Amino acid sequence: MTSTITPQVKTILDNYEATSSAMKANLARILMQGKLGGTGKLVILPVDQGFEHGPARSFSVNPAAYDPHYHYQLAIDAGLSAYAAPLGMLEAGADTFAGQIPTILKCNSSNSWATTIDQAVTATVSDAVRLGSAAIGFTIYPGGGPVLRPRRGNP
Repeated sequence: MTSTITPQVKTILDNYEATSSAMKANLARILMQGKLGGTGKLVILPVDQGFEHGPARSFSVNPAAYDPHYHYQLAIDAGLSAYAAPLGMLEAGADTFAGQIPTILKCNSSNSWATTIDQAVTATVSDAVRLGSAAIGFTIYPGGGPVLRPRRGNP
């Protein structure tokens, strides 16, 4: 990571004047990380399919992916801006990979067996702070409510 904020990143951060300095510093960490660091662009590796679809469905084609350290290393080796994952995945490598890549804690998930619009809240902001995450992620599922269909015979 470059220690000097580039003009591109400074321009982005200037749009967050009312945001706390800690949040702006974390955004800067992400924007200055990896191969796109300093350009004002970013690429994040999101890995939550193991929770949402089950680990076998997600990782069986690549058995190395069962190891949470694999995903950290993949994001680092690829020169990505951040790594986003659920609590267990981040906890498994947080100590080993501390400071090597910004993390984003995914705080909720749905699953492929869900029969309602309910979803699991699996982590908190306190967990993100404890792990040193740069941000949290909370996925919304628009259209997850009842499906409205037109009645037959109506135009």
